[in-house]
Amino acid sequence: MADTMIYGYDLVKEYPISRGMFKRKELLRAVGGVTLQVNKGEVLGLVGESGCGKTTLARLILGMIPPTAGSVEIAGQNINKLARLERAKTIQPIFQDPYSSLNPSKTIGSILTLPLRIQRDRESHSWEKRVRQTMDLVGLAQRMYNQYPNQLSGGQRQRVAIARALITRPAVVVCDEPTSALDVSVQSQILNLLKELREELNLTYVLISHNLAVVQHMATRVAVMYFGHVVEEEKTNILFEEPKHEYTKKLLGSILVPDPNKRIFNKKE
Repeated sequence: MADTMIYGYDLVKEYPISRGMFKRKELLRAVGGVTLQVNKGEVLGLVGESGCGKTTLARLILGMIPPTAGSVEIAGQNINKLARLERAKTIQPIFQDPYSSLNPSKTIGSILTLPLRIQRDRESHSWEKRVRQTMDLVGLAQRMYNQYPNQLSGGQRQRVAIARALITRPAVVVCDEPTSALDVSVQSQILNLLKELREELNLTYVLISHNLAVVQHMATRVAVMYFGHVVEEEKTNILFEEPKHEYTKKLLGSILVPDPNKRIFNKKE
């Protein structure tokens, strides 16, 4: 497991829910015994219907919530035993909505400098240089350093969110629906940027999306979730061409295509 960046073993997450004032609380199992492994440089796509547990699993991987059972290791270390600052150096999220994930009262320069300040980076004299280099890396014009989020387009804001995630050079990035809040015209630009950054910085991605076309374009492997369980996991090209689980077949069959006589996957008779 020398090249394993993410290893989740038998992960379970349960939430107590109330059924009424005089009734005992019941447990809702959002993730039920998921084991997964993501090697260095891979892109694991997590797909499934809304409510299937994708985002909960991502939060477990990020260490944002503790598992009810099981464990998560990032680069061989149990994430819940890492100090918060050490965890943040290793793994970072890119959130779905660039309109709400950025502080509207802060300039882009301040937003991108904050992770360095929180990490207590001692080379404060080079912070601005590092921020500007990262802005170049994600395709942001230097004039935006002193601008505010409300002066930027949705695509530019998502580039800021990507730059913020990468400013401390983490090894793993969790992308939670990174293009779903963007116009179709800029979605491909952001996806291509993420692909380029993965190759240039040797990143490992976990990509959560309900858009199967995005997953097919980005992922090297795909895990299909259904009611808190991974029901099928396979290399992307194999899964899309020859899905084995019945739910995966129905999921792929639900995609609308211009020609209704064509199928999203090739079913062998």
